[in-house]
Amino acid sequence: MASYEKEVKELIEKGGELPKKLDIPMLKYFWQSSPLARGGINSIPRFLRKIMVLKNFTENELRILSKYMHVRKFAESEAIFRQGDLGIGLYFVYSGHVDVIVEQDSLINPSEEELPKARHVLSLEKFDYFGELALLQDDSERNASVVAREGCVLLGVFKPDLDELINDYPIVATKFLQSVSIIITNRLFSITLEVRNLKFKIAQLEGEIERAKTQ
Repeated sequence: MASYEKEVKELIEKGGELPKKLDIPMLKYFWQSSPLARGGINSIPRFLRKIMVLKNFTENELRILSKYMHVRKFAESEAIFRQGDLGIGLYFVYSGHVDVIVEQDSLINPSEEELPKARHVLSLEKFDYFGELALLQDDSERNASVVAREGCVLLGVFKPDLDELINDYPIVATKFLQSVSIIITNRLFSITLEVRNLKFKIAQLEGEIERAKTQ
């Protein structure tokens, strides 16, 4: 079964319309973003305000950005995208959880009967985000699969949405691209730290092996 993102990409390639965008009327948006609004804690405006990489947006800029987003509910075990798919969007976890899974072949040249093994890497929850490289890279290949766990709701921004935002609201688009850049920079920094720690552990292990040889 095709992933959600692959279905959307096929729609784009065929010249079809994207899924319906989120379009909250202005007065309703500002009311839901107000601390005075009853039941507004779980509203999309309040949700966007709590995403750290969007903290420099004004309320009106968040409202504009929300008009270029799509909301989608995913059933348990439904694939948002699969490893190897060509990515087209960035996603925010509005509710529920998603699992990030890396497919690993059990053999170098597995037979048809030998299915690839899946390794769970991490789980993402409300206010987390993923898929950002697809907005900046053409034909960005997904390096992992992302699957809904126990159902979830995501907000997505696709490449055509970003292109439209750039044309319609260049200032908001610039701030959004800055936010995407921050996400990528933070992930790169985390990877750099992990590689450094891994090198240190390898050096320690090599030292212990050498000491063991001389005893």
